[in-house]
Amino acid sequence: MGFPGTLGPLTPGILFCRILILLVALAPQAAAAEPLRVLSQNMNRLFDDIDDGNNERVLSSGRFQNRVTVAAKKFGEHFGLPHIIALQEVENLNVLQQIAAEIQRRYAARYRLVLIPGQDISGINLGFLVRYGIEIRKVDQLFRDSTVEPGGAPLFARPPLYLEACYIENCLTLVNLHLRSMRGIDSRSDGDRVRRKRLLQAEAIASWSNRLQRSQPAHSLLILGDLNALTPGDEHVDVVGIIRGNPDNSRARLQGRDLVEPDLVDLTGLIPAEKRYSFIFRRQKQQLDYMLVNDAFGADVEVIAFSGIDTHFSDHAGLLAWFSW
Repeated sequence: MGFPGTLGPLTPGILFCRILILLVALAPQAAAAEPLRVLSQNMNRLFDDIDDGNNERVLSSGRFQNRVTVAAKKFGEHFGLPHIIALQEVENLNVLQQIAAEIQRRYAARYRLVLIPGQDISGINLGFLVRYGIEIRKVDQLFRDSTVEPGGAPLFARPPLYLEACYIENCLTLVNLHLRSMRGIDSRSDGDRVRRKRLLQAEAIASWSNRLQRSQPAHSLLILGDLNALTPGDEHVDVVGIIRGNPDNSRARLQGRDLVEPDLVDLTGLIPAEKRYSFIFRRQKQQLDYMLVNDAFGADVEVIAFSGIDTHFSDHAGLLAWFSW
């Protein structure tokens, strides 16, 4: 998917902002005709200033309020108040409440909060901010009780967060992911466990999405979030390929199974290659964040783009898409 050529050579961040300004100017005035705007954003371990006694990180009140203010301004001014915001690495409902209150104070936009605590020992969780006007049909946490044997450790420290939402008579299931990171993947003592867990997580999600497609073949599915996985896949396991349904096992030491039929579609492939990154590791640009849809997905993608990384806000770029039915 190309961007308007009249914008000329711009940095990714400036290009992203100008695209949003252009589309806001061209959007019909009737709210019912607006494209559905969905954002995925890793918040880089956003904790609050309250000690819950769980050995979590506790920010000073000033630091927490600054992060809340920056987040609200980003969501309002940079991202244009998306209808659905999928968040990774937020501590609790209080964090979401404070951000939503600041957004309402600044922009008179109201959001409902969705967060179910997981099992991450550091206290980070997944959440959604859902604008009023979007109907929430169902919220669930997938694989909460699934374990890895031997030992019985949770398969997902941060269980995928399921949201079924409807907008202008069209319904969509979103699954917010924050998968096991690559930290320790080459460790002699812990590498086998890390690699196997990444494989099992990817196959669990692939199997689940395939069951959904079989049981509800006309149902629109959007899987999004921080998959902590590269494209092409790393030398150990092709996490994104497994979830899509077409793993590349030519270089992966752990062979992933093809469990999805028909395959999911990676919408980030529409982003120009030079702008297709969401994280920088050791000065190398990497894509860790994705949006994947099923074959029955009923919406057209008008725009999808990474925002560029603003380290005052997060160490990840945001991924924003506009969908129209």
